Amino acid sequence: ETRPASLSTTPLASAAGGGAGPAAATCPTATCPTAACPAAASSAAAASASAGRTGAGAGARSGAGSAAAGGGGGVQLTRAVSDSHYPRGPLLILWGSQTGTAESFGKVLAEEARQRGFDARSLDLEEYAPERLAEEDEAPVVFLMATHGEGEPTDNAVPFYSFVEAERMGTNLKSLRFAAFALGNKQYQHFCAMGKWVDAKVSALGAERICPLGLGDDDDDLDGDFERWRETLWAALCPGGGGGGGGGGG
Repeated sequence: ETRPASLSTTPLASAAGGGAGPAAATCPTATCPTAACPAAASSAAAASASAGRTGAGAGARSGAGSAAAGGGGGVQLTRAVSDSHYPRGPLLILWGSQTGTAESFGKVLAEEARQRGFDARSLDLEEYAPERLAEEDEAPVVFLMATHGEGEPTDNAVPFYSFVEAERMGTNLKSLRFAAFALGNKQYQHFCAMGKWVDAKVSALGAERICPLGLGDDDDDLDGDFERWRETLWAALCPGGGGGGGGGGG
């Protein structure tokens, strides 16, 4: 920037940080009109240019900061990453287990689901609020139901069973998609009773069955039964690319 030769300059302290700012032009003629003074015009132009440069720098820094904040996380970015990892959306696994077998099957199923692009959760039925089932319109629900004693629910499935049997569920589960695998032993009279119960009950309340009920016989080959049923489940949930996986737990 070029200043008139007849003008002298003196440093002007920056109001913001104390550093050197744009030089203030001093008029050699004390009586010149302010509005027409070349020094005043030069000083105003210098101040305007400096303010423009400062504003641009601050804007650039602010923009960079905003970009960094946007790239570092937040709801939208987290959702995008989640969606890219789990393009098939959520899947809920609810298990009723007495000795831990159905629970272990739930872990196997959840791991396979994640490998296939589902954001899968495996939950103890006792920790799940039964009234929420009518609201599961986004996540398919998979029941893994063991039978205890003479056709009775496992201890952790009693609250869910009682809620449904008392008809507190309502009669509209039309938004729900579900599948069920029953764990039992053919040596008992009420073979796989709880799995059969949940499959029939939820279907009667209007839910859509994803695949046929699976029956697992602990007196024969429970792990093999579960593996074969998983192949059917994945074929229904992942058409064209959802084959079965490894064997289940004991």
